[in-house]
Amino acid sequence: MKPSLSILAMLLLLGAAVFCAQRWGHETGRAACAAQVLEVQAVLKRQNQALNTMREEGARRSARVGQALAKAQTGQADAQAAAARILALRSEGDACLAAEALIASEMP
Repeated sequence: MKPSLSILAMLLLLGAAVFCAQRWGHETGRAACAAQVLEVQAVLKRQNQALNTMREEGARRSARVGQALAKAQTGQADAQAAAARILALRSEGDACLAAEALIASEMP
C-alpha cells in the first residue's frame, strides 16, 4: 500500500511547520535571554556603583575618626602633662591652689 501524494505533501508541510516553529522558538528564546542578560548587567552596574559609594563614604568616615582620635590623644597627653605640672607644683598645700597657680602662670 502506497501512501497517497496528498498524505506525503501534508507530512512534508507538517515537518516544515515543526522546523519553522523550532527555529522561531529558538530565536525568540535567544532574544529573551539577551534581554535578561542586559537587565542583569544593569542591576550589577547599579550595585557596583552603590558599593563604590559606600567604600568612599567609609574611607571618609575612617579618616575623620582617625583625625578625632589623634586630637583626643593630643588632648589626653596635654591633660596628663598639666596634671604632672600640678602635682609638681603642689607642696604641702592644696591641689586646687597648685592648679590655680599653674593656670595663672600659663595665662598671658
